[in-house]
Amino acid sequence: MLRNIGSRLAAPVAVALAALAFALPAQAETKMEKKKTDKAAAPAMPFNIAMPPTRPAETWTPNTMAESISPEARANFISTMMAANPFSLRDMVAMMAVKYPAKEGLSFDDVVDAMKLKANEINFKLVGHSPLWKDVVAISGDKTTPRVEFFTFCDAMVARELLDYSLEFAIFLPCRVAVVEDANKKIWVLTLDWDVRWLDNNKNPNQVSAKLREKSIWVREAIDKIMKAGAAGEF
Repeated sequence: MLRNIGSRLAAPVAVALAALAFALPAQAETKMEKKKTDKAAAPAMPFNIAMPPTRPAETWTPNTMAESISPEARANFISTMMAANPFSLRDMVAMMAVKYPAKEGLSFDDVVDAMKLKANEINFKLVGHSPLWKDVVAISGDKTTPRVEFFTFCDAMVARELLDYSLEFAIFLPCRVAVVEDANKKIWVLTLDWDVRWLDNNKNPNQVSAKLREKSIWVREAIDKIMKAGAAGEF
C-alpha cells in the first residue's frame, strides 16, 4: 500500500508548498522569467485550484540563515496541508523512511559490523554512535527492551557545501542510520529518505547547483550502500 502513497500525496503537498512560497515575501517577476512563462505555459490543473506564481530567482549570501517564518504562518501552512492529507502520522513517517530488513540469521552486531566495513570501503566517515537502548535499560531497568542504535555518517566537504546553500540544512546533518530490533526480533536498517532529484520538476528557480546536486545524490547513494551492506551482512 505504502508504495503508492507518494504519488497519491503529491498533489496536496505540491499545492501546500506552493501556498507557502506565496506566503513568503513576493518579489517582482523579471522580464526573462516572464518570457519563459509566456513561451511555455503550464498545462491546466485537473482540479479547480488557483496556483500562486513561482518565486523569481534570488541571490543570498552563502552560510546564512533564511528569513524566519513565524510560528503562526508555519502552523497555518501545516494545517492547510493536513486538511488535504488522508494519511495518519504513522503512514507519513513510514513514507519518509527507506528501510531494509536484515538477512535471516544475521545478528544485530553482524549488521553493524557490515555497515562499518562498507563505510570504510567507500571512504565515508562514521562520526557518531548512540546506543539508545542502553539508556532505556539503565533508566527503566527493563532488560527486555528492544535494541536500537543510531550511527551517523558524513562527508565533511559535501556537508559544508550544503550548509553554504542552506544553513538550515544542519537539521539533517550528519546522515543518520538506525539499526533496530522489532517486536518479532527482526533486525531492520533505516534512515530518513531525502533525494534532491525529487525537486527536478520544481519550477522554483532557486535550486542547488548541478555540481552540488550530483554530490548530494552521491551522499544518498553512499548511505544506501552502507545500509544494504549491513542488511545483507556483506563482509
